[in-house]
Amino acid sequence: MVVRHKFNMCTKTTKCWIHMLLFCLCCHYEVQHAACNLVWWSPQFPCDVKSNDSDVIFDCRGRHLDLVPHGIASNATWLDLSENLIKNISIDSFSQLSNLTTLDLSWANKNNAMKIEPKAFQNLTKLNHLKLTGNRLNEIPRNIPVSVKILELNINHIVLLDNRSFAGLVNLTEVWMSKNCYTGNPCNKSVIIMEGSFAVIPKLKVLDLSFNNLTQVPKGLPKSLTMLKLGSNKIEHISEVDFFGLQHLKILKIQGNCPRCQNAPYPCVPCPNSSIDIHPNAFGHLTKLQVLHLGGNSLDHLNPSWFQKLKKLKELYLSFNFLLKAITEEATFLNYLPKLEKLDLSFNFALKIYPVTVNLSQEFSKLRSLRTLHLQGLVFQNIEQRTFKPLYELKNLSALNLGTNFIIHSDATIFSRLPHLKMIYLAENRLYPIPEKSPPQPGNGYIQRSDFSTAPLLKPYPKDFAYEISHSLIKQECFDSGRVLILSSNNLFFISPKQFEGYGNIACLNLSGNGFSAAPNGTEFSSLPNLTYLDLSNNKIDLAYDNAFKELKKLQVLDLSYNSHYFKAYGVTNNLNFLKNLPNLRVLNMSHNSISTLSTKQMHSRSLAELQFTNNNLGNLWKDRDGSYKMLFTNLINLTILDISHNSIAKIPDNVYGHLPRNLTLLRISHNSLTNFNWGQLKGFHQLQILDLSFNKLSNVTGMNSNIIHTLTFLDLSHNTIFHLDNGFINGLGSLKTLSLSSNKLTIIDQSTNASQSNSHIQTLFLQKNPFECTCVSVEFIIWLQNCSIKIPRLATDVTCNTPANKKRQPLITFDINQCVNDSKAFMGYTLTTSFIIIFMFVTTVAHLFYWDASYLIHYTKAKLKGYKSLKPLDNIHNVFVTYDTGDPHVSEWVMKNLRVKLEEEGGLPLCLEERDWSPGIPLVDNLTQSIRYSRKTLFVLTEGYVKTGVFKLAMYLAHQRLLDENVDVIVLLMLDPVLQHSHFLRLRRRLCGKSVVEWPRTAAAQRWFWQNLRNVVRVDNQVMYNKTYSKYFTSK
Repeated sequence: MVVRHKFNMCTKTTKCWIHMLLFCLCCHYEVQHAACNLVWWSPQFPCDVKSNDSDVIFDCRGRHLDLVPHGIASNATWLDLSENLIKNISIDSFSQLSNLTTLDLSWANKNNAMKIEPKAFQNLTKLNHLKLTGNRLNEIPRNIPVSVKILELNINHIVLLDNRSFAGLVNLTEVWMSKNCYTGNPCNKSVIIMEGSFAVIPKLKVLDLSFNNLTQVPKGLPKSLTMLKLGSNKIEHISEVDFFGLQHLKILKIQGNCPRCQNAPYPCVPCPNSSIDIHPNAFGHLTKLQVLHLGGNSLDHLNPSWFQKLKKLKELYLSFNFLLKAITEEATFLNYLPKLEKLDLSFNFALKIYPVTVNLSQEFSKLRSLRTLHLQGLVFQNIEQRTFKPLYELKNLSALNLGTNFIIHSDATIFSRLPHLKMIYLAENRLYPIPEKSPPQPGNGYIQRSDFSTAPLLKPYPKDFAYEISHSLIKQECFDSGRVLILSSNNLFFISPKQFEGYGNIACLNLSGNGFSAAPNGTEFSSLPNLTYLDLSNNKIDLAYDNAFKELKKLQVLDLSYNSHYFKAYGVTNNLNFLKNLPNLRVLNMSHNSISTLSTKQMHSRSLAELQFTNNNLGNLWKDRDGSYKMLFTNLINLTILDISHNSIAKIPDNVYGHLPRNLTLLRISHNSLTNFNWGQLKGFHQLQILDLSFNKLSNVTGMNSNIIHTLTFLDLSHNTIFHLDNGFINGLGSLKTLSLSSNKLTIIDQSTNASQSNSHIQTLFLQKNPFECTCVSVEFIIWLQNCSIKIPRLATDVTCNTPANKKRQPLITFDINQCVNDSKAFMGYTLTTSFIIIFMFVTTVAHLFYWDASYLIHYTKAKLKGYKSLKPLDNIHNVFVTYDTGDPHVSEWVMKNLRVKLEEEGGLPLCLEERDWSPGIPLVDNLTQSIRYSRKTLFVLTEGYVKTGVFKLAMYLAHQRLLDENVDVIVLLMLDPVLQHSHFLRLRRRLCGKSVVEWPRTAAAQRWFWQNLRNVVRVDNQVMYNKTYSKYFTSK
């Protein structure tokens, strides 16, 4: 019945069908009953569960786990525990997961050491892939299952391998063990690999030992290897026999072993012999090799014998060497590479020279299969007719990379002789505009130059330099459009119609970062009639003319981002009428232009579908009392995507909503300062699917429910200050499937907000990083979370409590609702509170009606029980002698206006006060003696200053003298300040007669009881108040 009930609850969502399938799989494969307890079904389970035709995947990545979670189903095949805080893997961690095929423990303890107990993996008999990257392991765990085929041990501290390291792992096909000892993970020594360490792995195909400070190629490598990576080590010599027997090897990477250290972006130590020493026959046995990487080895020549047997080589990487002469003079080695498709010769420039041109060796014409040629960083001045002459006959050459060469002049007609080129990359050079007088010639021959930059694309190098040029040089949409010409980061500060003559039928043109500051007038690109993609970002475009870009009738994508120069200038015309000239324009990027004023009040386009308008200042354009720009986007009638994020918008005026394009499917208004959003205006957007209002200052969503249109499927309200949701909020979301409320100020979501989901289509709800209150007030919300079928990502890890303090950062879903809804406890609480209320009401009623009668009876009975007797008349003149610090005006004022009034006027107790009752001219000792002798009690008003005076000590001595002489204790201490806290006298006084020590209360509400207590103390003899344990030592007179 329980399973049938769960099935009925989940029939409306795909997620529940998946859960039911996993349930069936679990029960089908169960080994014992405990395996089917479906703990993972519970909302408290911290991992995401997914399934496909062959795998049941438990994704626990980055969940702040300190233990392997309990309840992972026994039929799980993929478990990801990476990026957590797991310090220990015990023998029980995976004991029930016998079907696991992939286990990811990468960074399982955030790059701290993780302990793996012996036999921790013993039950994983089907495990194929084990990832142990980033766990500071000092050795390969001895308990790895024999079934493992792929083992990842990157970024650990394994510095020794011997024939026991992989013992028993006969099925291993891939071992990834890079970066165990290098600059980013120092060990201050070389990794030692004993001969025969890999001989016990007869099926090994892939071995990665890069970044390990190796000084030689490991001996005894398995003959089954197809890929070997030894890059970024310290191997200075490759012998004839190092790769002997590796007849199946297809990929060999030994780059970066003897790096050229000029301009190196990392700690660089050159080899003692400058370059790596490779035996002429080192690669003679690698007849199946397809990829060879020799970059970053300071090679100054290429021995043809290296390549004689490499007939199947398809990719050759020779970047970051000293091979300029080797490729411009006789390059015999190219004769042996008939199937080479990719050749990288980048950054082989000669030191301190700047040649007029370089002429590729005639042997390049033999590379009939070549598709991609990288020639970055060769450093020369001009591209001339003979520069690339050997390439003219290469019909398969489609990509030519000439970036970062400091080229000043290029003969564009050369590229017309390379009609098959798909990409011409000339970025980061020094090309000048045409026409101009001949560009400045540095002179004939070679010019000294020592400051060559070697930073391709003007981007920083990655942390671990791989001696490979990034081959994602252009955007995919640009590449797909047709022939590509990249001229970014040159000196093209203006454009003329002749600039692009000779480059052929260019479809995508990138002119970004050129300092282009002219005003386009409709003639600049007339030689490129088929241009569909134009990138003019990071320039200083002056949009002054209506006819700008009118020659580009086929243009579909225009990027004008990062052109803020003239938009910031005061009084300059900023004209957007050029849109009327582009009948096929689909995408326009105007982002990062700081646009705060425009000469054009409206944009007109019938074709534009996407407008990127981020990082401008629409907040200034859309002023409350200025409607000048309210129709800025109105005439973009086919616009479907509008991004106006980062625009300093504090408020969208009501008259602007109605003039936004009605065909929008995606609207982004994130990273602004909106405090309110007019949800009622959404009804006019009948095709809107995605609305992004994240990173604003919205505090509520009042009125949202009734205005959500039926097409909206995704709403992002994250990173706002929302603290309240309307009643029935979840029900009123219509067709919305995904809602993000993460990083707001929600403390509680009441029951009326998240009631029945019968009218809601929502599938995913983000609630992370809200300051939820984990008290019984939230019990209905927690019950709803436990029972709802809506997917709440990271519910068990990132939806946490903020209050009370003892539950801070604890998962909200783990709050124990039994303390709020337990029937027996609730009944007991009800009984106690009811009884208390009844008794309290009875007592207060009786006290109100019979207060004085009851009070008299109580006090009379209490006095009788304590043995109080009526005081006999004594020969005392005063009831109380008050001694205090008369030198302190505050104390004197308090005594005269408070103490005197409460005891003498209201209490009827005659007082003896020094300032009022002492006779003048009589010595101090006599006054003290008479006052203490003829008063029933002596009240000491103690303050910090008074207890240090001689008067206090004398008065205390005389009071004690009376105790010795007459056996009468007359001392009462009133602690106006907390003094004498460590005094033995005070401690003894509290033990003998604690009631004779009274303290001034710190709260005003307690003063009434203080005065009543003081009156009682001075009226009653001290002997009556003595502790019973000591009272037998005192007798009354």
